[in-house]
Amino acid sequence: MERVRSDIIELCNAFHDCVMIDKGDGIAQAAFFVHERPVIHIPHGTDITLHENYQIHQRLDRERHIPLEPWDIQPLGAEPERVRAVGAVYWEGHIVGAPDDAVLKAVVGEDWIVQRDDEGQWKFALYVNPFHYFLPDSAPFEIS
Repeated sequence: MERVRSDIIELCNAFHDCVMIDKGDGIAQAAFFVHERPVIHIPHGTDITLHENYQIHQRLDRERHIPLEPWDIQPLGAEPERVRAVGAVYWEGHIVGAPDDAVLKAVVGEDWIVQRDDEGQWKFALYVNPFHYFLPDSAPFEIS
């Protein structure tokens, strides 16, 4: 199970690097998903497409992300191999066009169903952000 946990954190980092560092568009982000038209589900909010996710991240630069411990990884099935991964990520980024001290700082909940594809790569089958907790010293930022 430790190898699976390591693979899931690697997937987490690769996806967030694509979104935040490489500023990958919706097509680049979709490579991390099983389904053809993936969305990010946000309970008590509006689900967003990967293009909308791309647009959100265009409003930020100098972004960074840090997976926070612990992560709960639970096996769900063997064919295909599937797990549920629940954890959180620290998210930070400077708001483009704002003063240097306008920095978004948040803890984002992550609740995923992840499965291996036919090539053996882990991909998101379901991607849920159950919460976005903005830290007290965060600059105001609208997700939508």
